[in-house]
Amino acid sequence: MSDTSSLPDHPSIPAMTDFVRLYGAEASHDPLLSRAQRYLLVAKARWLFLGLAACYGVAAGLFYSFSSIGWFLTPAQFYGMLLVLGVILGYNACYEFAPERMAAKPWGDHLQVQLDFLCVTLLVYFSGGAASWFWPVYLLVTFEAAILLGNRLQVFLFGLFGAACYGIVLAGHYLDVLPYGNMPFIDPELHHHLMYLVLLWCWVCLLNCIMALAGAYLMAVIRREHDRVQEAEGRLRTFLDQANDLIFSLTPDGTFLYTNQAWQKTLGYTSAEAMQRSIADIVDPAFRIKYLAEMRKAVRGERVEPLEGRLVTKSGEMVEVEGTITCSGSEPQDKVVWAICRDVTARRRAQEQLYHMAHHDLLTGLPNRLFFADRLRQAQALARRQKQQCAVLFLDLDRFKIINDTLGHAVGDQLLQEAARRLRSCVREIDTVARLGGDEFAIVLVNLHAPGDAEQVAAKILANLAKPVLIDTHELFITTSIGISVFPLHGEDADLLIKRADVAMYQAKSLGRNNFQLYDRTMDLDSERRMVLERGLRKAIDREEFRIFYQPKIDAETGQVTALEALLRWEHPEMGLLSPADFISLAEETGLIIPIGEWVLRKACRQNREWQELGLPRVRVAVNLSGFQLQQRNLVEMVGVILAETGLPGEDLEFEIAETVIMQNPEFAVAILGQLRELGIHISIDDFGTGYSSLAHLKRFSINTLKIDKTFVRNIEVNSTDAAIATAIISMGTSLNLKVIAEGVETAGQFNMLRDRQCDEMQGYLFSRPLPADQVADYLRGGNAVLPGAADAPGEA
Repeated sequence: MSDTSSLPDHPSIPAMTDFVRLYGAEASHDPLLSRAQRYLLVAKARWLFLGLAACYGVAAGLFYSFSSIGWFLTPAQFYGMLLVLGVILGYNACYEFAPERMAAKPWGDHLQVQLDFLCVTLLVYFSGGAASWFWPVYLLVTFEAAILLGNRLQVFLFGLFGAACYGIVLAGHYLDVLPYGNMPFIDPELHHHLMYLVLLWCWVCLLNCIMALAGAYLMAVIRREHDRVQEAEGRLRTFLDQANDLIFSLTPDGTFLYTNQAWQKTLGYTSAEAMQRSIADIVDPAFRIKYLAEMRKAVRGERVEPLEGRLVTKSGEMVEVEGTITCSGSEPQDKVVWAICRDVTARRRAQEQLYHMAHHDLLTGLPNRLFFADRLRQAQALARRQKQQCAVLFLDLDRFKIINDTLGHAVGDQLLQEAARRLRSCVREIDTVARLGGDEFAIVLVNLHAPGDAEQVAAKILANLAKPVLIDTHELFITTSIGISVFPLHGEDADLLIKRADVAMYQAKSLGRNNFQLYDRTMDLDSERRMVLERGLRKAIDREEFRIFYQPKIDAETGQVTALEALLRWEHPEMGLLSPADFISLAEETGLIIPIGEWVLRKACRQNREWQELGLPRVRVAVNLSGFQLQQRNLVEMVGVILAETGLPGEDLEFEIAETVIMQNPEFAVAILGQLRELGIHISIDDFGTGYSSLAHLKRFSINTLKIDKTFVRNIEVNSTDAAIATAIISMGTSLNLKVIAEGVETAGQFNMLRDRQCDEMQGYLFSRPLPADQVADYLRGGNAVLPGAADAPGEA
């Protein structure tokens, strides 16, 4: 590639426009501007000065003509000035319209400076000599010499030349060699006052010399800084050509302007060949429309997210890339689109292999537990959309350990492989068979209309596995115990469905193995514990056994407390302090969730009102709203009554509703949430990312905040998938003008990653554990939370 003549001093993409425009041009030997460019600069400045001087002269002439003084210029003075102005116009036109020809003359610099000094001297003479106000123009011409000439001595000598010209005029008047014109307000004897003339000339000499020195120094500094810029340009050129990334630029219509060596080496095109193509020629058709759309966004000045795609090489091979695009230039004709891409083909292939290894069992090739959980969530989402059911079958091979221990692991592995093949043969392609570990398998069945559909598949599996298996010389018989749970009959949460299928599987084992059992709630809890909890739960409110703890939500930028989440605990007289996980499901099953929820809401609102009356900073109190409460017919009315009773403004109350709860009945949720928002209540979607709400749903819901589930926060520093999910949720919230809060923030690393991704608020042990009400007042009085370095806190309860 050829050298370039100009590059910016900072290697940012928008600043590279000039590099593209000038790439391939010969480098200028002048350290700053070329002679022709300097001539144009000075000529334009001269036009400006002449215009301003002409306007001033005309205005002054009119004022004098209509004043008591009258017109005072003699014809010789007037026509002499016009003649000088004509000369200036003539040679300035040459430098303006033929700068290249004038620059070719070795005397072009000195000529115009000399002409300017002589013309200024004549104008000084015609405008009164010692009485003229025009002498400061000598300073401008001296600065002009500093711009045009790079030699400091020459600039200084020209400054003295200007002073000498002025001295000649003054001396001529004093000696009566040159006639002078009388000027208003000036005593004619002034032209013969030796001391005045000498002092005036010395003053002009001094200023001219100072201007010569200052101008020469200033231009030297500018030229020196420009040399540094050129050095930076050279480094940038080297950086671009030696960069491993694919760097290229385009016109807004997609035509290539520049490609670096890495781009040419990767795609197989030369620089000349690239200039004859457009971006549409090298982008894989599957990504072409998206890429061109993002490029148009960049040209319009909109933000463009990082892109992933494929480029087509000259030989037709596909290159996986990821990168960013941006646009430089403010005017349409100056706009240049820049792209920096990285060849990630090898990395993608490795990622695909790692992904397969991370999501599949190496022995059987079946999905593993992680992949199975994802498939289960997809099945749940599909069932919600189609208003159907899906089922989880949890299988455990009966007495497999005996075979494994007696015949060896090799036989055991082959038996597991055969079991996997038979299980796959019993289900459809849309179903999922997974190995969870050891001799445990799980199956997701989709598009079911009733639990009986899952029971039919279970019966088929029992029959298929019951057939003998011949491994080496061993004829083996295997049976399995199967537990079944059905979505949504047995739960909404994927982990809960797996757990309940597991519980049903153990029930099948207890009934003699080689059978299947459909989950029943009676399998969950020990009957005695269940009865104790249920009896105590019915009396807990009356006995005032419930406690509310409050955990602050913190503004990620200021550390200010924005809200306090009310967390319910049950201080059971026999079992101690119980978390909601121990009794909420039971409360929901028994219907006690309604009075408990109402108690929590009233207590939290009253407490917040008391804090306000104490003069503490005003914050919202956040109360979790369960699915049963959301379905409550008089929910909105009940909330309004509690707000009125406690005197708490609706703006100081927040409801947190799980994403899965909202998505159970989106149409109903839209209506209820809208009514709650009319009361001024702040609405947050809790555990966001665990459900399957779409952008279309989020736009319809009357919500204020998305709350990232702590499962995505926990490993955000080490798990790229969790980090990507959190980033996507934050971007989604920002695009919808919603606040985003992350829960379960326990380390400074998590805090910094989330804040860097523009997460608005955070909550977790990094800032505070859940506090009893009597400690919250002290916490609020303590001011803003200390943002990291706080020490890592233990896991959240």
